[in-house]
Amino acid sequence: MDPKRKLKGMLARIFSDAVAEESEREELKAYLASSALADSEIKEVFEDFVQTTWKITIADGVVSDREKQRLREIVSVLPLEKSVLPAEWAAIVDDTHGS
Repeated sequence: MDPKRKLKGMLARIFSDAVAEESEREELKAYLASSALADSEIKEVFEDFVQTTWKITIADGVVSDREKQRLREIVSVLPLEKSVLPAEWAAIVDDTHGS
């Protein structure tokens, strides 16, 4: 399997339930450290994942509490630069009260 596709699938699976378990975090960390992908490729996959996740999240026009939890979890686990997040996503992450 193409390393980028493998990483995309891994991200989708890890964040599908809005919680990244410790074992999933370790699996992701190990894959990122494996040198299967260059840093630029990892960044590209992460940015694509962010855009795809956001499109899915806002598709129905409502961001549910579970979706907010998922968005926050993604930001807490992945080393994302805030500039890659859509503004509305960044606002949700900044809202630490979970409203």
